[in-house]
Amino acid sequence: MAKQSMRFIKKEHGQAVAELAITLPIFLMILCGIIDFGWLFGNQLSLSYCCREGARYGIVNSEGAIAAQNIKDKVISETPDYLKDKITVTVTFSDASAPRDGDLCVKISANIDTLTPVAGIFSGGETVTISSQCVMKVE
Repeated sequence: MAKQSMRFIKKEHGQAVAELAITLPIFLMILCGIIDFGWLFGNQLSLSYCCREGARYGIVNSEGAIAAQNIKDKVISETPDYLKDKITVTVTFSDASAPRDGDLCVKISANIDTLTPVAGIFSGGETVTISSQCVMKVE
């Protein structure tokens, strides 16, 4: 009986290696997906915050011909340093002739580099475009 159980144990010697070879790529893809999702979601939150702060600044300080440029400067000053070169800010007033009478729309978009190559498979490249928009009534 002991000889039969020893033969049975010896036949399963490579089982752990085979299971690891099958599950490790799947586990690494899930881990890389979690890392990239967290990275992109954190950057989305940063852009939303910058957009909202720019709109809040703009509804109070929308006087003068350079109001749009001042709002863009405020958005860029609120942006984290690693994103400042990658963002595009668009400021529009619903009533361009009288900015104090309408709505202010601030749009931000950025091309964010992914951290792992796994996200590139699903997004079609190594960068993902994220954007945010905030519309507020000018006071």
